[in-house]
Amino acid sequence: MEDIEEQKRLLEEKEKEETEILYLSVLEKLMNDFKVYMVGRIRPMLSDYASEMLRRLTDGKYSAMELDENYDVFIYDEGTPYELNRFSGGEEDLANLCLRLAISAVVTERSAIQTNFIILDEVFGSQDAFRKRNIILALNALSKKFRQIFLITHIEDVRDYMEYVLRVTEDEEGV
Repeated sequence: MEDIEEQKRLLEEKEKEETEILYLSVLEKLMNDFKVYMVGRIRPMLSDYASEMLRRLTDGKYSAMELDENYDVFIYDEGTPYELNRFSGGEEDLANLCLRLAISAVVTERSAIQTNFIILDEVFGSQDAFRKRNIILALNALSKKFRQIFLITHIEDVRDYMEYVLRVTEDEEGV
């Protein structure tokens, strides 16, 4: 008799676990569908912001920047999309900066918490004087979105264009 009761209990437990597995698989599908939906909504916004910034920083040389489904970057040169690796290191860095700024802008716009600053590290290193100037002008325009823009750079001439400069140096002890 105990065997029959134990088998009944095990059967009920198995059915309960199968039901739970079914619910979890439905939930997993819903979460994956939601992820695809959200990625599909955010990707065009990122592409738009990044394109606007790229046009500004290149004085219109490159008309657009696009992210595919895998978030690979394509730059439009004379209306034709090219993979990012076709471009020079400086242009790749510029495209990545545009994407970073786009992500920051979208997060700031969509966030319930207002982010009033952005930190950019070594964005001028591979840029010529013309692009440096354009980046500085674009960052000045971004000051409407971000109250504070922190630039970390080792390039001395950039500080001449900044309103405030905080110089960090190392002492004899390496601190």
